[in-house]
Amino acid sequence: MKQKKVIGIDFGGTKIKVAVIAEDGKIHGEEILLPTESNRPAKKIVATMQTGILKAVSSAGLKINDLDGIGIGSPGPLDLKNGIILDTPNLPTMKNFPLKKEISNLFNLPVALNNDGNCFVLGEAYFGAAKNASSVCGVTLGTGFGCGIVFDKKIYIGTTGTAAEVWCSPYADLNFEEYGSGRTLVRLYRQKTSDKLDSKEIFHLAQKDNSQAIDTFLEFGKNLGRILAIMVNLLDPDVFVIGGSISNAWEFFKTPLLENLNQNINDEPRAHIRVQPALLGDNSGLLGAAALLFS
Repeated sequence: MKQKKVIGIDFGGTKIKVAVIAEDGKIHGEEILLPTESNRPAKKIVATMQTGILKAVSSAGLKINDLDGIGIGSPGPLDLKNGIILDTPNLPTMKNFPLKKEISNLFNLPVALNNDGNCFVLGEAYFGAAKNASSVCGVTLGTGFGCGIVFDKKIYIGTTGTAAEVWCSPYADLNFEEYGSGRTLVRLYRQKTSDKLDSKEIFHLAQKDNSQAIDTFLEFGKNLGRILAIMVNLLDPDVFVIGGSISNAWEFFKTPLLENLNQNINDEPRAHIRVQPALLGDNSGLLGAAALLFS
């Protein structure tokens, strides 16, 4: 049986990544990376996306009519029913823009659009750390705190399409995002040293055995473990996947995360829950966008 081949697009405020992807997760041809230049008019951004699609198809030795569709992972919030980007800070010129319709009209192909956090988890559920699991939850830890939920290889979006938008949920004196993102590391390290470094610099210091940087990650892991415990008690997933740029420092916060998670969840999930970093690296969202057409 012939495998489906689709275009996957990881669409962000900084860059647009495009590739032809088959149902087995194999990338055909080149991954095309283009700058978003997000302050340009929306139509110009769409033209860049169109260029990326044509380049990806050409590099795979295919034609547009060889493809079965186009999947796009985009920052939210989104109107998923109508395929519209709503009011996204990273894409200021695309407010209320009908991206799904625009791309579908350009190529006369089915187009699927979903939140980039959801696409991250779907990619890992199909091809990565959770490919044998029936229920998966995941978080992306970077500038912000993204989350997604996948049951039986399908994204759970809830009644209004905003399921898993937990970043604003209250935790301690702030919220999930303020205790589970790169900003958390910056704040914690500054409290210890009065130095304002970014999360990557703090990671590099931890790799050099800097005690204050290591303590920062230990405290980060403690709070993140408690945050994930709330989600595990609610959703009871088989696998919890940790992604985003902060996951590169997994070894520095894994132990306190797991300790605090296990201390705060019920006996049954404690016995079976698997927590691990993403396996697909920067391509989780790209592959997940493609998998929107497979699920």
